[in-house]
Amino acid sequence: MAEQARRWYVPDAYIPPASTGPEPSHESICVLNDTDAPAALVITAYFADRDPQRSQPITVPAQRDLHLRTSRPDQVGGLQLEAGVPYGIVLESDADVKLQYSRLDTTQAAYTLMTTMPIPTEPR
Repeated sequence: MAEQARRWYVPDAYIPPASTGPEPSHESICVLNDTDAPAALVITAYFADRDPQRSQPITVPAQRDLHLRTSRPDQVGGLQLEAGVPYGIVLESDADVKLQYSRLDTTQAAYTLMTTMPIPTEPR
């Protein structure tokens, strides 16, 4: 990533393995690129019992918003994230994009939504 890259940390990531009703349990990374240039986003997933996985760069077009489901490898740069396996992620971008991370848990009839706005940090 470029020197001006930003980083965001999400230690609690988890795709619920079950669903009730028509809406599947899932997690999403929502990316808002309000700049005038495309942004490249890379996701690194960390696990308790295996080596990290790093995505291919994901292009976020200028002046656009993307919702990336973590269970969809085609949306998260080829990452293969299994339902029911806890992980944490580090997101890196070459532009000052805005991020939101959300989990919709539909394992019970009363759905639960968790969302957070990760705080950006400068690269190490």
